[in-house]
Order: sequence, then structure tokens, then C-alpha cells
Amino acid sequence: MKESNMARADFLTSIFFVAFGIAVLIMSAQMPTYEARGINPYSAPGIVPGFLGAIIALFGLILFVRSILRKGHHLGINGRTIRNFFTAEQTARLFLTLVISVLYALVLVGRVPYAIATGVYCFVFVLLFEYKLRTPILQQWKTLLFALILAVATAASVTAVFQYLFLVNLPG
Repeated sequence: MKESNMARADFLTSIFFVAFGIAVLIMSAQMPTYEARGINPYSAPGIVPGFLGAIIALFGLILFVRSILRKGHHLGINGRTIRNFFTAEQTARLFLTLVISVLYALVLVGRVPYAIATGVYCFVFVLLFEYKLRTPILQQWKTLLFALILAVATAASVTAVFQYLFLVNLPG
């Protein structure tokens, strides 16, 4: 990205971070405190997310002020910039990532074992972004092998960390 566009990018990003931080802070404040059970209020499950949400909002606010001082609030949005945004390769990649991530979360997780769902997601993700449609499949055996190894390693390691280190019961 050009340096001239960074102030605008910082401006838009800061708005997202402030809103996200505030939303996390509000949701963490709504989490149970377990004071009725005589549990220490500092061990409530919303303490850490609330603290992190406040930090994210604060840093977003700092970025917001800095971007305004650098004239980032002059977005220069017009028909050409909107068309360029929606025809850019980066935007297509963003939407493709969003679609496969939503499919992973809504279709795979909970219906098939977590490790398999995660492996399939990683494999498909690598293939979508590395596979070349105009090249024969046999010439791309390294890409397929890499995608398979990465998918198996990621699924195994993520599953192991969540199950045995964090003691989380995974769906599926």
C-alpha cells in the first residue's frame, strides 16, 4: 500500500477497532460474575476479555486521532474508487476467505469431528489460493502435498492444544 493511502486505511481501521473494543467490553460486562457463589470477583470470566476490549478500543482511539491529524478522514470515495475496490484481486480474496470461513464455522464444525473439519478447511484454503487452474494437476503435486501436510499438521496441533493444554471439549 502506498504511504499516501495509509492515513485513510488507519482511519477506517481505527473505527473498526474502537467499535470492536467497545463491543467486547460490553459483552464481557454482561458475563456472569459468580459473586453469589462466593467466588472472588477478580476471577470472573469477563475480566480478561473486558481488559483486552478496553485496550483495543483505546489503541483504536489513538489510531483514530493520529489518522485525523494526518488527514486520513478525507476518504475521497467516488464511483471510480468503489469500482476499483470491488474489482481488485485483494477484495476477491477477502470475500473468498470470508465465504470459506463461514462455511467452515456453520457447516463443518459441529457436524464432523473438529480435527477433520479443521483439516478440510486448511486443505481447501491452501488449494483455493495456491492451485493454478490452467496447469495440469500432475504438475502441481507439490502444492497438493504441501496442502495435505499443512492440513494434517494444523488439524492435529490445534486439536491437541485445545484438548490437552486448554482442556476444551471440542465439537464433533
